[in-house]
Amino acid sequence: GQFFVMMSPQEVLQGGAQRTITPRAHPYSPKSEAPRATRDEKRRAQHNEVERRRRDKINNWIVQLSKIIPDCSMENTKSG
Repeated sequence: GQFFVMMSPQEVLQGGAQRTITPRAHPYSPKSEAPRATRDEKRRAQHNEVERRRRDKINNWIVQLSKIIPDCSMENTKSG
């Protein structure tokens, strides 16, 4: 990491008071698995909703196109 001097230039040049640098505890230490599982479930549910909306939009466009294109009906599209 980076270290910053939090003293005036005179204190730095004269030696000033001796300071010690204490390492911080790791800020991303795992606390427990329960919040992660809840977060994962929430993300999965959100992803499923987004994907469902995407599929619905695609299906709606297919239906609209089938109405626009002559001689195209839903029965023909279902059979391939």
